[in-house]
Amino acid sequence: MDVATAVTLGVAGIVIGVAIGSTGIGGVLLVPFLIYALGMRAPLAVALALFSFLWSGLVAAGLYARHGSIAWRQAAWLSLAALIVAGAVNSLRAPPADALRARPPSPGTLLLLGAITGIGSALLGASGALILVPLLVALRQPVLPAIGLGQAIQVPIAAVASLANWLAGRIDVGEGLILAVALSLGIAVGTPLAHALPQRALGRLLAATMLIAAAAMVLRRVWPLLS
Repeated sequence: MDVATAVTLGVAGIVIGVAIGSTGIGGVLLVPFLIYALGMRAPLAVALALFSFLWSGLVAAGLYARHGSIAWRQAAWLSLAALIVAGAVNSLRAPPADALRARPPSPGTLLLLGAITGIGSALLGASGALILVPLLVALRQPVLPAIGLGQAIQVPIAAVASLANWLAGRIDVGEGLILAVALSLGIAVGTPLAHALPQRALGRLLAATMLIAAAAMVLRRVWPLLS
């Protein structure tokens, strides 16, 4: 890895980390960046992204926990399902407006959401928040706690996926650590921003980030057809 690549990874990680810290979503931009900006093969890009999410996810969960924005009982149910499903998928994979607080999701609902999140994250190489946060907001859960749960769930998903990818030799640890540090710095900036914004403004920021993430996913599919 040369200096230019390291700097590029660092800058991109900080920018994406700010998006993750403030909205819980933004990690989905990392895989397309690694593929199209750095020319990395898709399986390696997915593996590197998930490895960096493991460490930056610990930072994000810690910061949101300090603000009291993670419902740990709900996070435990989500993580249980995500851990099981993400492990199964990896073992089979070849080399916004103000929401009024609804009733907290039942354990059964959380297990289902965790399973969906685990499958999607393992297949897409995206942080769990990309899938989970929009689902929770759709269930009329407040935006900030939804983002907090998204930060918590990405840790077990990334841990299982990273172990499988490391055993398969898909992870460059040096590049992964640079990304993890850069993402963590960005998250440290984005987390206070999320807690300082009014819920309505945070919901709008979340919606804008979701649109950008969706565009990145479409580009990832369409770009090979155009090139």
